[in-house]
Amino acid sequence: MAARERGGRVTVLALAAEERPSSGCCDTRSVLWNGVCRDFARDYLARAAQLVGPHTDVDFGVLPAQVGRAVDSLAREASARRADEIVLADPRASGLTRLERRRLRRSSPVPVSA
Repeated sequence: MAARERGGRVTVLALAAEERPSSGCCDTRSVLWNGVCRDFARDYLARAAQLVGPHTDVDFGVLPAQVGRAVDSLAREASARRADEIVLADPRASGLTRLERRRLRRSSPVPVSA
């Protein structure tokens, strides 16, 4: 996701879908998997940063979102950053299903383009 903030800054976020950690004793599967998802997101951002080059008006970050709550997380983050627009650079690789992308377009207080 990329969001252009008021003032000309651009924020590029990679969605890291996270599972809720199990409440069972010593179960580390979801914790490990969440770490893998965050690592994938960071790798994606590193490649994007190389393509963009050194721009002082572009911020990169990972947006962790609980599985099934990604749309809410994206909309909340865009509002918190006072974004003018949410841009899904590659909708199919965004981590959102088609239904979630449609829901984001309908429910986001910030315009969404793909």
